[in-house]
Amino acid sequence: MSEQVSPESGANTVQTARKPFSLKKKLLTTGVILLVLVMAGFNAYRIVNKDVVTVSASRVIDQHLVEKVPASGTVVVEDKEVVYSEVSGTVKKMNVQMGDKVTSGQVLLELYIPNAEQRLAEARSALASAESALYQVRSAGKTSDLIAAEIAFSQAESTYEKDKVDLQRQQTLFEAGAISKADLEQAQAEFDAGRSAYNKAKADLQRSQEAAPFYLQSLEAAVEAARLQLQMVERQTAQQGLICQRDGQVLSINVRPGDQITESVPLLTIGTLQEFTIQAEVPESEAGKIKAGQPVSVTGNAFLDETYKGEITQVGLEILNDIQGEDSYLPVIAVVKDAPFLLPGCNVDLEITVADSQALVVPVEALVEKDEGNSIWIIKDGTASLTPVKIGISDGLTVEIKSGAAKDDQVVLNPPAELKDGSKVRVK
Repeated sequence: MSEQVSPESGANTVQTARKPFSLKKKLLTTGVILLVLVMAGFNAYRIVNKDVVTVSASRVIDQHLVEKVPASGTVVVEDKEVVYSEVSGTVKKMNVQMGDKVTSGQVLLELYIPNAEQRLAEARSALASAESALYQVRSAGKTSDLIAAEIAFSQAESTYEKDKVDLQRQQTLFEAGAISKADLEQAQAEFDAGRSAYNKAKADLQRSQEAAPFYLQSLEAAVEAARLQLQMVERQTAQQGLICQRDGQVLSINVRPGDQITESVPLLTIGTLQEFTIQAEVPESEAGKIKAGQPVSVTGNAFLDETYKGEITQVGLEILNDIQGEDSYLPVIAVVKDAPFLLPGCNVDLEITVADSQALVVPVEALVEKDEGNSIWIIKDGTASLTPVKIGISDGLTVEIKSGAAKDDQVVLNPPAELKDGSKVRVK
């Protein structure tokens, strides 16, 4: 039995079948429209931004800026004394250790010195002999040579005067015919001999008179030499028990018991550790910034957790080269006080504060260095302009801008190669 369908029922069935198709068509159409709009917007964005350069940026700020110059150096102690041996001998005993505090008059060590007492007696005897000779001359008022010359001259003068009188008498007798010519010639010969002896004695006396002051000076010098020799022997003998000459600390000891030593051998070093001197080297490129009085920070491997403060006290007036001749440097001296872990001979690093001020600064990455000078890229209204600036001090991270930029100006960091004057920029 067949079932009959009414016309209204058929129409509803067709309409129900067409509904899904109509919805899909609408969704598809809407998607196409959106895609077209997105593509159009993207193309419009590309057209508008095709010449825009993406950059990193920062601001010009006002901050406290400190510029420091690095240097390296070695610690030395100025207030120290190296005690040297003044005699040959053997170290018998050490009475001090390194680091000990010592006072003037303290016995530091004991030496065995061969023949010390004999040498001391000989030196004393030599001084006594020299002083005796000098005393004799000063007591007499004349030297022995001068006295002998005066006696010789007096005798020669007396003989000369006698011979002269005899010659005159013989001449008178010869003229009267009382004596022969031979007698006259004998008298003349005796007179000539006497005159020659007189002239020689007179010359000897003059030389002795002129030499007398020098002879006296030589005796005085001999006494002084003997006195100095005695003092030296006394010092050498005293080193049998070496006496400390100052207060301080024993910084180092160079000998030990049993050592054989000779003259001028360093025995030990005594000094104070209240003030240290650092002999430092500043790179030539920074030499013009260094002045006496600038503060210094000192660090080193020997005291990793400590930083000591000091001051530049001396600045060299010439540039020197290292031993290899590769690096040039300016020699400077810094003084550091109250540094308990600082030791003579330490290698240290220094930071010298050469400038300290409130300034407008930019990161060093903003600086553009060219032959004609320094510049920075300043961004205004989305456009970058290359602006000449005058720079000042730098701490290595930022640099002072003395002129050419204002506070809060936006500047480009690490400017890309494609950046041109007037370029549109976008800060990322």
